[in-house]
Amino acid sequence: MVRLFGFTLLRNGIKYDYSFRESLLSLAGVCEKIFLALGASEDGTEKAVSDFKNMEIIPTVWDEKSRQGGIILSEQTNIALKLLRTAHQKTPAAWGFYLQADEVLHEDDFELIRSDLEKAQAEGADAVAFRYLHFWQGHRRLAINKKWYPQEIRAIKLDSSLESWGDAQSFRPAKKIFYSDARIFHYGHVRETESYKIKKQDILRLYHGDNKLPKYQRRERRFDAMTETLAYLGTHPKFMKERILRLENFWVPEKRAEVFIVGKPEIYSSNLIAQIGVEKIEWISTPWKVPPKHWKNLIIPGAGLVPKLFFGSRIPNKMRSKLALPWPADFLLTLMLSEKGIGLIPLH
Repeated sequence: MVRLFGFTLLRNGIKYDYSFRESLLSLAGVCEKIFLALGASEDGTEKAVSDFKNMEIIPTVWDEKSRQGGIILSEQTNIALKLLRTAHQKTPAAWGFYLQADEVLHEDDFELIRSDLEKAQAEGADAVAFRYLHFWQGHRRLAINKKWYPQEIRAIKLDSSLESWGDAQSFRPAKKIFYSDARIFHYGHVRETESYKIKKQDILRLYHGDNKLPKYQRRERRFDAMTETLAYLGTHPKFMKERILRLENFWVPEKRAEVFIVGKPEIYSSNLIAQIGVEKIEWISTPWKVPPKHWKNLIIPGAGLVPKLFFGSRIPNKMRSKLALPWPADFLLTLMLSEKGIGLIPLH
């Protein structure tokens, strides 16, 4: 049986309005213990994490000489990983699960995460990659263009040689990667306005010298303006409820009257169907059975070019990156419902 332990890094979580409490709570939902490399902060972050149970804190001081290219982030990540390995590298079937302070797991995926780690262990994989949802300027928009990574390694075998590298986006060298459909909810671009401005300004300093900052700030603004997004009215991790209400005063979408879905309900999980926020679902075999007055509530998952053009859907089957895997049926339907303004209502 797989043993799972968490590790992460953090510094000035309050100043930059990171969702670090939510991240740690979600990580604790699947891990026995968390190892945190906690950089010296100026905002009370140390006190904010002091009450977390089953967490070992490693106080650190960030080396400003390592800021170029974001190397300091992988250095801090590996500090936490090293302590975790010291404690559990010889523990049979031990894995480490890494989250950054703006990444949160969904409780609906806990069982899938555990079962996929068991499969990865059985298949001899040394790393597990998870799907990413990148929220952009709000909790109801997903960024999908090529800039955004669709999957990333977040779980590694502790008896492997894998380490964080670069700006801590991933781990290497992986010999065999298992790809999970469990999701990482990335909230790095949804924060309190002033904190977000400061964070964007300071994060660039981890990558570039002061003399090059104006150039990269202009490039960042250009990339921001080019961001392609899709509507998302699916559920969020329960750990995020208080934060989303604080930032957007939104949690449960308004219930709609009905929706017509081309296909069979057996394709989708019963959990997803139970959460669709409508009074009535009509499952149909062809869109032409729906009267034109109801086309605005018609969903055609996996539609070909002609139906997409005729009925106006712009939902792609995956993110724009060449590395992206097709979205699972449940998630594709969630996006198509969201496009019509139909959300998912949490069961609890």
